[in-house]
Amino acid sequence: MAPQHLCVTVAMGQDVQIHGPSDTAMQVNGETELLCQVFITDKNGSERSPVTQPFNVTWYFKPENSNNSRVVLTFISDKGNNYTVSTNASKYQSTQKSAVGLRIMHGNLTDAGLYTCHLDAPNQNSDGYGAHVMVIDNPICFNENKDVDYRQNITLRCSVNFRGYQPPFVYWRMGMMKLNSSTEFVNNTFLNETLVMKADEHMNGYLYHCHVEYVGLLQIECPSYPLVVVYKPPKISSLVVTPVAGRDHTRIPLGSQVRLQCSADGHPYPIYSFHFRPWSNPSSRRELSSHNFYIITSFQPQDQGTYICFAMNEIKDRSHYDTKNVTLLLQEVEYSQPYSVGGAGQTWDSNSIGSEAQAQQADSGNQLSPYAIGAVISAALAVILIIVFIVIATRVKKRDRKMREKLARAHDETLDDQEVELLDETVQPNGHYMPAEYSRLKMSWEIPRKDVRLLEQIGRGSFVEVWKGRMRRTPGTNDIMRIIIKKLDTEATERERHFFTTELEVMKMLPAHPNIIRLVGSYTTNDPWLLMFEVAQEGTLLEFLQRHRPGKQEIVMGRCGDEPVFMHKQTLTAQKLLCLVAQVASGLEHLQKFKLIYFRLQCARVLVAKGGVCKLSGFGFPQEMADRNAYQQSSAPVRWMAPESLVDSVYNVKTDIWAFGVLMWEVLHFGLTPWPHLGPQEVLESVHTGKRMAPPPHCSKPIYNLMMRCWMGEPDDRPTYDTVLDTMSRLVTEADQHVQYTHLPAYLHSLDGGADGDGDEISHA
Repeated sequence: MAPQHLCVTVAMGQDVQIHGPSDTAMQVNGETELLCQVFITDKNGSERSPVTQPFNVTWYFKPENSNNSRVVLTFISDKGNNYTVSTNASKYQSTQKSAVGLRIMHGNLTDAGLYTCHLDAPNQNSDGYGAHVMVIDNPICFNENKDVDYRQNITLRCSVNFRGYQPPFVYWRMGMMKLNSSTEFVNNTFLNETLVMKADEHMNGYLYHCHVEYVGLLQIECPSYPLVVVYKPPKISSLVVTPVAGRDHTRIPLGSQVRLQCSADGHPYPIYSFHFRPWSNPSSRRELSSHNFYIITSFQPQDQGTYICFAMNEIKDRSHYDTKNVTLLLQEVEYSQPYSVGGAGQTWDSNSIGSEAQAQQADSGNQLSPYAIGAVISAALAVILIIVFIVIATRVKKRDRKMREKLARAHDETLDDQEVELLDETVQPNGHYMPAEYSRLKMSWEIPRKDVRLLEQIGRGSFVEVWKGRMRRTPGTNDIMRIIIKKLDTEATERERHFFTTELEVMKMLPAHPNIIRLVGSYTTNDPWLLMFEVAQEGTLLEFLQRHRPGKQEIVMGRCGDEPVFMHKQTLTAQKLLCLVAQVASGLEHLQKFKLIYFRLQCARVLVAKGGVCKLSGFGFPQEMADRNAYQQSSAPVRWMAPESLVDSVYNVKTDIWAFGVLMWEVLHFGLTPWPHLGPQEVLESVHTGKRMAPPPHCSKPIYNLMMRCWMGEPDDRPTYDTVLDTMSRLVTEADQHVQYTHLPAYLHSLDGGADGDGDEISHA
């Protein structure tokens, strides 16, 4: 309803006027204001001035769907003295800033209706004009399907209780996109907004919001929990063979390197394996790899056969599979004579030579002399001898290589007690140790390839593999040390090789620090390039925290039907927990001294050595880190990124400080994923609107204050590492007062943890 004007004549040429009120809306337990301005204008209506004569303004309220009005407040003005009479002072109050207003507090549904202000001046009485107040109860939103299968229906419901002369506008949204939903009204006081969607795997982790609004007056949103989880059996989308030389039966040149790469969709993420059926014995099958790729270093006759990619996941205790296969055969050599490949090598059919010569004689009509025939046969025999020689040389070389590999494996399997003992981490060299024979190579850090052994792949990045390995401490001896090896993909692009060598150069120039992973050596003479690092026995900080999460671990002893045995896990003390955070800050401060920043700081990218010593790995100069983040933008860790990184791709010390605050939250929640109830897009929106993760219930205010300082929207307002370390040193000395396990949320006591905890997850900066 538009503002109303009420005029009362006070003296010749003067009118007392009321302007207002306007329609408004409020939420249950909220408050709102209605304003009526009282003033005098001249006879032309151009000038306004305060009313000096006595007047009264009375507010009336007529509830929705009622014909009876009642007085709720009276405002009395008598020559500059103002008085208010309220029928319920805790409910209705007067506001007198620039108008005679009515404030309605502690809103509830019964406050909806028509509010009218009446003006009474000397010798004048008037009717009043008013406005409607609409009231909305807190909407209730929920996801009816906690988890669904692919292409099944997902149903989200939003229930809204309201009162007023018109209903609110309600819709569902995901991010900034408005979705098509249906509205059902009940008695014009209640509505259900229902959104039904076909489940798609890309919906995993998304959070949907119900938007309730009186346009221009009030808007409320509520999220639908739990998050959408869509299960989908694996579906292999591609099986790529490099090099490609065919369609169904790919023909591979002898001795070529072949890479098979398999890609599949599905949730949970599929587990891959490669299997092989030999061409010579199709009924047999063996497993080649437990990864989504397999590499044949040198394609030989025995490698001919069918290669099968298996993708498997488990949904509700049922296993689902998909397969795709490709047949690889040797490429036929194009000679004028037929050429066949067999188990005993290559053979030529000499009869075909004679028949071909006879055919040529018949075609030409000319009789060849015995000398010409002899020359042809001699040339053919020479070619055959050359080919046989090449085949024999290749086989001898291959046999020698296999013998070397066999001897190496035999050495691995027959390590004596002294060598096994040397593999123990307790005898690793200290931070300044460098084997004597390798000290001459210190400027280049190059280690002979024969002194490095890759044992087990434990991880993979965008263009590197991470392996457990061993290295000789001294060339020519069996003095062995354990190492971690980063192996560059042989098919890495030039840009990826640049990233790899830049990391090597940074590690070579950076002075040692207890919380920085130590470079042991490198191998960049031939492919594949390797970087060798000291061992971090505890794995990543994320794995370390999850292993030490409080609670009991259920173990079944004997048969599956036996009663489980509960074992208490070793839990980190409050002091050790804060020490982990302080160690990361100490390592970051060391990097800052050399103008270095971290690449995607988070618990999963920090290593932990024996004794719980944090080790930082993966850092560089800001421009290099910005280039690498842009190159790997599709895997950006949104939950750890500062606003300026999300919007402008800015990466510097201040963005590391932001990520450190998130890592601190991670550590204090034993590896729980930050923003656990939000999808990536929702996190991005929350950060942009100034929202922050809520205080951990088991942590003190000083701890949360440090987090919030790290999450300041203005980068210059974030603390320095010196400030962080000073604060952490005080917190560590009184750790039990700042981290109280008695207040630990229940969901952190479980093995799985996850985003199932109760409580608010968002605060405002």
